Amino acid sequence: MQIFKPTVTIFLDTRRMKKDLTYPLKIRVIHARTPKYYKIGVDVTKEDFELIKNASQLKALKDVGLRRKLNELKLKCDSILIKATELINGMDEFSFEIFEDNFFNRKMPEKRVELLDYFEKLIDNLIKEERVGTALSYRSSLMSLKKFNPNLKFKEVNAECLKNFERWMLENGKSISTVGIYLRPLRMVFNAAIADNIIGRDIYPFGLRKYKIPSSKNTKKALTSSELKLLFDYEPLAGTWYDKAKDFFLFSYLCNGMNMKDILHLKNRDIDNNFIRFTRAKTINTNRANSAKISVYICEQVQDIINKWRSSGTDPDDYIFPFLTKSLTPEKRHADTQQFIKMVNKYLKDIIIKLEINKPITTYFARHSFATMLKRSGMSTEVISESLGHSNISTTSSYLDSFDDDTKRLISKALIPQ
Repeated sequence: MQIFKPTVTIFLDTRRMKKDLTYPLKIRVIHARTPKYYKIGVDVTKEDFELIKNASQLKALKDVGLRRKLNELKLKCDSILIKATELINGMDEFSFEIFEDNFFNRKMPEKRVELLDYFEKLIDNLIKEERVGTALSYRSSLMSLKKFNPNLKFKEVNAECLKNFERWMLENGKSISTVGIYLRPLRMVFNAAIADNIIGRDIYPFGLRKYKIPSSKNTKKALTSSELKLLFDYEPLAGTWYDKAKDFFLFSYLCNGMNMKDILHLKNRDIDNNFIRFTRAKTINTNRANSAKISVYICEQVQDIINKWRSSGTDPDDYIFPFLTKSLTPEKRHADTQQFIKMVNKYLKDIIIKLEINKPITTYFARHSFATMLKRSGMSTEVISESLGHSNISTTSSYLDSFDDDTKRLISKALIPQ
């Protein structure tokens, strides 16, 4: 569809005549059939305005003084028309507000931030906050969007656009799960842009009767009690990666489903008598005001794993386990953490094959198994929610810090298969 530029003309407003029989000259801008009028500080009679519009009549005017005056006025009108036209032609997208700011030399707002640039800004902020994993996820999403449309703007992202992106991803061999993984960061970018007053909520493309981000089938990621007992009883060769894989999977399971990143980032100061007190890295930056510490009772099995693999550092800020060092950059810490998870997953799969457990196990099974076993043991949803460190304030904040250490000891006991 062809998009027409606004038209601009000099207009004599004859609705109200002044005492000296003159009328105000204005410029008229018409955009999308909507006219707006702007004063230019000049008043003329109808007769003089006709002379200004007709160059041949003005040239033939015998009154030299009047001719000079009207010529100067014509030059001023022409200059105003040129300025207005150049401003309009230089705008990627016309709006009366921006035109007025430019035309009347008002203080201009900052250049409008568009989607892809704002995406980059959020990625930079994530890296500064040392949230390298999230930054990489956002980067993958951004690169895919750039391939789809290298000039994508906020206003262009609607339900139809997102459906086209989904279709394009599938046609290029991506799964529906990948589509969801790439679009969730985009949704976060829209939410952040609304919070920063960069865009209005009226163009938010997600939600009811708009576009719903696809989700993959929720496959079960929990081990049964009998499968967990097989893993507890398994005896690998000491000091091997099989040994590490088993121990750190069980450490995660016994410590409230603590993820591997949080395990590797545990420090000596996080041990408080018979408890590990830690804050999930995932919630530190997203929920600063309500980032509650999770308390994990150090049962005998957890203490054995700590004693077995503990580093020699005694400083409160030294890591408990010797797989990371304080001197590493955030990027290097992230890379080393991912490598550790990769190795644990590799050897876990070998162990599961030996134990004849037919499940695609990963470290994340420990968290699901923790929650499932507590549910089977009769623990309330509130206890499980607090133990997992859920950051959804509307459902869990009223329960945080409401359970005493005796309850946490019972939680730990319930985790050991009998």
